Amino acid sequence: MQKTWVRILTTAMTIGMMVLIFFFSTEPAIQSDSTSGRIAEKAADIVRPQWRKMPARARKTFFDQVQYVVRKCAHFMEFMLLGISLRMCLESWMGKRRGNFGFAWAGGTFYAALDELHQLLVDGRSGQVRDVGIDSAGVLTGVLAAAGMIRLMANRKRNHSREPV
Repeated sequence: MQKTWVRILTTAMTIGMMVLIFFFSTEPAIQSDSTSGRIAEKAADIVRPQWRKMPARARKTFFDQVQYVVRKCAHFMEFMLLGISLRMCLESWMGKRRGNFGFAWAGGTFYAALDELHQLLVDGRSGQVRDVGIDSAGVLTGVLAAAGMIRLMANRKRNHSREPV
């Protein structure tokens, strides 16, 4: 079991990520496309600096592909952060338990499914089963990363406690 401040911090991080994901999903399609479009333009400039000089049809196809990747990476990353915070939160409240891994992944995946259902209610947005899969993979990656961080912190703490005074 962790100190109270660790529990508060990890709980706040988890709730914060859930709120952030909710608000991103509340954006109407036009606003969401605008946000990802700005990031996609910067990514396109890096990947293919001359893309703006391409013929119109090829330029649109290229940009649409870049924007698709940007959007899916955003899904993955936000749910990876949720996976990290969920795993750390469970660890802080319940201590080391085998079920923490599965509960964190299942909880994050359940939230991803709810998020996609929520998007069905937002103007111009759609819920995609594929996005639940991407989100779930992000949660799994985050849960694994958190497990690694927890192990590193435990090893570091154990090594410091063995050092002679």
